[in-house]
Amino acid sequence: MQALERLIAFLGRHFGPPRLFLVLAGWILALGVWGMVARNYLPMEHKLQWGIPLELRAPLYAKFDSGWYLSIMEWGYGPPPPPGKPSSHAFFPLYPLTAKVLRDTFALDGFHAGLIVTYFCFFLAMSLFWKEGKERLGEAGAWNATLFLLLFPTSFFFAAVYSESMFLLFALLAFRDARRGSVQRAALWGVLLGLARASAVVVAPALFFAALEWRPPGQEPRALAPRLSRALLLAAIPVATVFLWAWGIGIVNHEPGLFFRSMHAWNRGTTSLKGLADWFALLTTRFANAEWKGKPTILLDYGVAAVFAAIAVFQLVRKRWADAVWTGSAIALPITTGLSDGIPRYLVVVYPAYFAMAEALQGHRRARLAWWIISGALLLAAAARFVNWQWVA
Repeated sequence: MQALERLIAFLGRHFGPPRLFLVLAGWILALGVWGMVARNYLPMEHKLQWGIPLELRAPLYAKFDSGWYLSIMEWGYGPPPPPGKPSSHAFFPLYPLTAKVLRDTFALDGFHAGLIVTYFCFFLAMSLFWKEGKERLGEAGAWNATLFLLLFPTSFFFAAVYSESMFLLFALLAFRDARRGSVQRAALWGVLLGLARASAVVVAPALFFAALEWRPPGQEPRALAPRLSRALLLAAIPVATVFLWAWGIGIVNHEPGLFFRSMHAWNRGTTSLKGLADWFALLTTRFANAEWKGKPTILLDYGVAAVFAAIAVFQLVRKRWADAVWTGSAIALPITTGLSDGIPRYLVVVYPAYFAMAEALQGHRRARLAWWIISGALLLAAAARFVNWQWVA
């Protein structure tokens, strides 16, 4: 009995309370049950975008980009595509190649290997998330923030064959060590962030401010110049990694701009100004034509963007500089690339937003409960659409 108690205490110190594991496992299982019900019993159109053999292999939450990740696991990146065609070269390597190691080592199906990586990263990430929440808001606040995250309308991507869980894990590690002054470890996490997703570039400015927050325990703040140099270094690392990969994948294939050509095939703006103009032009057209009636996810896209804009203002008012910069930059990235569809997936990994939600609604039990109910209902609707091959994000 004492050995068991020591084990539970050890796990609690390093991985959060045992009930956190049970909550996360229950959440994943509940998503699976709901996905099965939505796929087989709800009166929804089920679209097929893959051949039947591949469709039969695919787990419920392996759709859309999951196919690109699977192709990298099984065949690598391959040759450059024809002009105007998207390709796997737009996807960053860390998630699919990690899953590929599992696939090849244990003779697993690629989808299953991807899910193992997803779940492993998610459980580790949520442990870090809960512990940071406890430091910021206390234990009750940490649980509230956890519910805000788990009930977010697109949180099911954390249990899908996607790289969101991996990105969340390395973001939590990078900010933790940047604030603690552990430059070498924070730099390592910055490199891994840059290899996980292109959106690591918007984490960089926030890492700069997080590194400036570090103060040696029991000592006076160090001179500004060393702090600035450390912060600039940590901010530069994920950006440099992203662009080294983006250019490197092209150079290897004898076409330096291959990554950008592949991205352009997904209708990304060729420049930030053009992307900005395209984004607002499409916003005007969509609401003028009431397109949201036939495509309700439009309301989710712009609604989540508006909520996160309000969160960024709240973070600024509370002087959470690193949090506000990341939230604001994460909103700016899809807008300046002209991306109007899929904004909730880009924002779901911005984990300080959930701490802000918990903080803003602290002491407002009814408002918090109403938020969870509405957000949870949107999560169920979005997950049902996703498993039926209907676009969500």
